[in-house]
Amino acid sequence: MLSTVLGAGWIEGVTEEDEVEGQTPDAEHEAVRQVVTTMRQRFPGLADSTVTGYVTDIHRRFNAAPVRDFVPLLVEREAQRALTVLATDSIPAPGQGPR
Repeated sequence: MLSTVLGAGWIEGVTEEDEVEGQTPDAEHEAVRQVVTTMRQRFPGLADSTVTGYVTDIHRRFNAAPVRDFVPLLVEREAQRALTVLATDSIPAPGQGPR
């Protein structure tokens, strides 16, 4: 399921159980929401739902991380890598597109 970021900074699709397990504070949610915004700006050729889904899934991988301080930074770095590959694979190189 692709998730979407809600205006309040909460990521839809993250259950209350995920919140308890991950112990993610409001500041972390806001930082991850900013990662989504940044990635949408860097990858305008990708659907917003795709960018949000990737960031949300990557963020969930860190639910069990005991130290939360760098989670948003790690999410941003991994999202940048994954979305770069996705964008590169989905955009044909010059002269390689359909004829």
